[in-house]
Amino acid sequence: MSQITRSWLAFAAMGAGVIHLGVAPGTAIPAAVALAGLGVAEFGWGVGVLALNRFPLPKAAGVMAFVPSIGWVLVLLASVAFDTPDVAATFPAFPMSVATLFTLLLAGVLAGDRRRRANAEEEAASSTPRKFQRPGRYLGGLLAGALAVSALTTPALAATGAGVDNPHAHHGELNIPDHHH
Repeated sequence: MSQITRSWLAFAAMGAGVIHLGVAPGTAIPAAVALAGLGVAEFGWGVGVLALNRFPLPKAAGVMAFVPSIGWVLVLLASVAFDTPDVAATFPAFPMSVATLFTLLLAGVLAGDRRRRANAEEEAASSTPRKFQRPGRYLGGLLAGALAVSALTTPALAATGAGVDNPHAHHGELNIPDHHH
């Protein structure tokens, strides 16, 4: 797997982590603790990928990437089954959808990478060495990945309780005392 792809997955993990950290304060305490722990783990894993230039604990990360999606679906199903829409409302749809997109993308790529590595070990004798990647191409790919993840993460984070309750997030008319037109 290329360095660019690993970097994109690291950005996606960090984006999902930040979103889960943003959603956590608006939920009940058990869910907030779970989301905060998950967010810290996702963000830390993404930083680890960038620092180590490999996937730390790829098997565990691939399995754990499904946890937030399954948890969110269970909350939605329980909310419908027990007729408590206010419980589901504490998990904002757009931020949770973006985080789910990131984590499912991560799980899919990690599973594909594990399968590819298993096949590559069988064909190791016939493999050719990889060419060195050009720095400009790498930086361009890195920038594209960072922009794509931030383009989704920023509005998702703004739609969380952390983004909405930010005192600087509410813009209106400027009211300057003693100033008349």
